[in-house]
Amino acid sequence: MRILADFILAFPRFIIAVIIVLTIGAIFPALNVQTDFNLEGFFPEDSVTIEDYQRLAEDFGRDDNAIGIAFKAHSVFDDQTLLHINSIASRLEQIPNVENVLSIATASRLRSEDGMLISEPYVDFSRDSQYLKPSEQIELKNDPFVSDILINSSGTVTAIYLEVNEQVNQFVVRRQVIADLQSVLSDYQEFYDFNIAGIPFFRNIYVEMLNAEIFVFVSISSVLIIGILWLIFGNIRGILIPILIVWLTILFTVAIVVLTGGYFEIMSSTIAPILLCVGVADSIHLLTKYQDARATGMSSGPALRETIIILGSATLLTSVTTAIGFGTLATSSVVPMQRFGYYTAAGVIIAFLITIFLLPSILPYFKERRNPEIKPTKIHQLTGVLLKHSYEFVISQHKLIVIGTFILTVFFAWGATSLKVNGKIFDDVDDEHPVMIQSQFFSTNLAPQFPLEFVIDTHNPDGVFSPEFLNEVEEFESYLLTFPEIEKTTSLATLIRQINGALTGNSELPESREAIAQYMLLLELSGADGAERLVDFDYSTIRIATNIQDVGSYRVNQIRETIQIWLEDRFLEESVIITGTSILVGDITQKIVSSLTWSIGLAFVLISLLMGWLFKDIKLVLISILPNVIPLLIMAGTMGYLGIDLKPSTAVVFTIAFGIAVDDSIHFLARLRIELSRQSSMAQALSITTQRTGRAILLTSIILMIGFGILVTSEFTSTLLMGALVSQAIVTALLADILFLPAFLHWLNPKLGSRKGFKAEVKEESAPRLFDESVQ
Repeated sequence: MRILADFILAFPRFIIAVIIVLTIGAIFPALNVQTDFNLEGFFPEDSVTIEDYQRLAEDFGRDDNAIGIAFKAHSVFDDQTLLHINSIASRLEQIPNVENVLSIATASRLRSEDGMLISEPYVDFSRDSQYLKPSEQIELKNDPFVSDILINSSGTVTAIYLEVNEQVNQFVVRRQVIADLQSVLSDYQEFYDFNIAGIPFFRNIYVEMLNAEIFVFVSISSVLIIGILWLIFGNIRGILIPILIVWLTILFTVAIVVLTGGYFEIMSSTIAPILLCVGVADSIHLLTKYQDARATGMSSGPALRETIIILGSATLLTSVTTAIGFGTLATSSVVPMQRFGYYTAAGVIIAFLITIFLLPSILPYFKERRNPEIKPTKIHQLTGVLLKHSYEFVISQHKLIVIGTFILTVFFAWGATSLKVNGKIFDDVDDEHPVMIQSQFFSTNLAPQFPLEFVIDTHNPDGVFSPEFLNEVEEFESYLLTFPEIEKTTSLATLIRQINGALTGNSELPESREAIAQYMLLLELSGADGAERLVDFDYSTIRIATNIQDVGSYRVNQIRETIQIWLEDRFLEESVIITGTSILVGDITQKIVSSLTWSIGLAFVLISLLMGWLFKDIKLVLISILPNVIPLLIMAGTMGYLGIDLKPSTAVVFTIAFGIAVDDSIHFLARLRIELSRQSSMAQALSITTQRTGRAILLTSIILMIGFGILVTSEFTSTLLMGALVSQAIVTALLADILFLPAFLHWLNPKLGSRKGFKAEVKEESAPRLFDESVQ
């Protein structure tokens, strides 16, 4: 650190110039950062789950590119309503990048004419009136491809679906499609209250909410942190420098995200608020130490040099441990968790580098009064009194604190056993949000919008023409409908029955292979659409489409396992793939527990190795880990008792909390290690450490709580929970370091104080202060 300090102080203008150049270079990519929401993006490209889903998309089309518009009317069969539906559908077809529009105005029926199969619209707009006769209304409502999809059973709710071109199904394209869609609907709002739903619509609303929240969170957090910095330092310098550093950190991190092909989604969108909170802590430690050095009468240059030498190593160590905590998420099999991990880890290291280089370089440019009489600010005085009383309480009640902490931790550890892994497709938005209310309108009045898909491969061309196979398919569909969560199924068997009914009046499945093959030929000659969504080109593979409620991955996985057991005794010669958007969500959450356990375990190992290098004593390493385990167990127990499910967005809080908690422990123990070499007793060393390093820990914890506390105002439930849970962990970690750790160390005294690894073998000059965290 001495060499680094000499370099920084020798070339401040060069360092500032380099940072200015890098800043200019980072602005353009950062301005082009994009935000998106894509369930497929949660998986590696070689994932079996993705391969199955892609096969569904390639053979039968995607299940996530349709936007639905539903509304209620006195009777959707009224001539004026039908004209409106037809007009809306016609105008929607003209929107660029819309491939297909479905409505009851364009829905077709099959009928027999001279032995041929004819496809014609149900609604006949060539009539002067009564475009849909009563008998046709009944037929329409009984059509399995129309009922509960385009119209409800009472004929009072209808839906129009448009499909976005899957080749350009991206945020910008969807935004324009949605804007054009809403423009069309605006001309009919005096007649109907429209409800819009569908995964493409939700994805864009989600992204727009996300973009707005990132800006709001960073802005509000910055304002609140500026207020806290004013209370801490009481001058402009103490505000501008930390804020400049964290804004540069965010800028460079966002630029890295863009340059590496990344984008923001629900996890990575919280990187900016996190870096805003974590990054400012380094500045506080260095500015406070510099201010203390100046208060002793040192001139600016020597004060800066001492600050870099004394705090550089400690700040580097805490930055590395925080980066390790986040970086271990890169080992996760959930891709957004990987991105969040390595981007946040990179941001933490960037914050350290900017702080250690820029702060000493720019600080001399801020004018100071000659012979300044630096007086402690009110917040310094208040924290000093608070920490003094807390230490007195620790000494007098150390056994009660330690035993009580262990009992409390065991209580919450028991609650952690109730944690359940569960996630929903629309999990991040509150049920009262308009987008969820509109989605619920579909689920209440029509079929749910969430697909559960089955692909059955006979491995033989024309294999699906087998009557025995189609009977098995029908039996399977009947079994699927025994699950209350599954409300509708359609398949090739459904279509064959419809064709048979049109040709013979008998809606049963034909008994001969030849008849089925003939029906498919007649259907092709009729020009009817839809068969390609149910069977592949060589008639070897079929799709069974079902609509399922958004019941959560826990229940979806239960249903899937039950179905797989049922399938083991059927379709013995065929292969069955279970896929769809619901399965993507189910598989994502299944990976969470193993990924989280591995990431946290790896972080513990790596940080323990660092602690071992610092203390060179296994018992002291174990002691240092305790204050970091306690916040995690209490947070897990809180989630268990409150019924908060474990999912990607809530699982990541454990890593965030661990990365933050371990910083405080390192600062406390490193300073204690120094004081044990200076003082004659453990009590004296603990007193000085608690009142000096404790102040820095307390102040940085306040800033962290403010930064993460802002997240509780989020419209995203998962972001709200992240803010609340991490804030709780910060408070718990603070109490663990200020109360539990000193009490535990005091109880272990005098044996602990005499351990070789806990005493820094240092000289009386500057070396003993290698990890000094003095703030007064």
